[in-house]
Parts: sequence; structure tokens; C-alpha cells
Amino acid sequence: MDSILIIDDEPQIRKLLSRMMELEGYEVFQAADCQSTLKQLKLHNPQVVLCDVFLPDGNGELEVILLTAHGNIPDGVQAIKNGAFDYITKGDDNNKIIPLISRAMAQAKKNVGEKVKTEETQSFSFDAIKGKSEGMQQAVALARKVSATDVTVLLT
Repeated sequence: MDSILIIDDEPQIRKLLSRMMELEGYEVFQAADCQSTLKQLKLHNPQVVLCDVFLPDGNGELEVILLTAHGNIPDGVQAIKNGAFDYITKGDDNNKIIPLISRAMAQAKKNVGEKVKTEETQSFSFDAIKGKSEGMQQAVALARKVSATDVTVLLT
């Protein structure tokens, strides 16, 4: 199930956002501060984080969506430059939250797919072959030559 971690020190905001996301079919986890966020992240692996910027024990800049009651343009620009998916002000327009969460969820899934593809590419690359003998080096060199073709090859 797609999951979201909502981090906000205001219980009413957390409850409202949690209920909205649950109605949209998301599994929702909650945290009120940085310390409880770390616990939630150890227990769960959310694809999207909706986070208040100013928390009682630190700043909540986890790279997804930053939520603030003190919105200003420079902070929003800086948050996005630092890798946040978006930066929204509490109470501005609750109709923006659900489409924003959907876009962030789609991006999270895309990022996971790209990460898996990169890991597969690295583990199945010629550079991952550990053999150093002359025979192994010759076999790898031959495999590199034919790898660009669409031909079945048996190396013995």
C-alpha cells in the first residue's frame, strides 16, 4: 500500500491531513517532532513525507513536501533548491494537497524504479567481474565486444 508520513507539531493539522490521506486510500503514519520522525522512519518506509518546516526539536526538511504556517517565497525557493518536492503554506488551499501528494507519490515510485535499475546495471556490469587472471581478462574483453550485438554467445 502507498504510504505517507505526516510530520507536524500541531495535532489538529496532523489529524486533518491524516484523515484526508486515508480517505484517498493511503496508509498514513504520524510524527510530532524530529525524534518521533526518526522512530517512524525506522518502523516504516513511506514513499512520501508531508513535513512541517519548524518542529519543536529541529527543522523538518525531509526531501518531499514541506508544510509551513510561515510561508515566504525565499524559503520556498530554498526548500526546492535543497531537494524538496514542494513547499506549501498551511490553510492556503486544502484542494492542492491531494493532487500534490499524488504527484509526489508518482515521483517516489519513479525514483525507486530508477534506483533499482541503477543497482541492477552496477551489479551486472563488466566492472563487477572480479577475476584478474589472463584468461578471465580475455573472456571479459570478448564479452565486451559482443555485448553491443543482439547475438547469443557462449563463452567457454
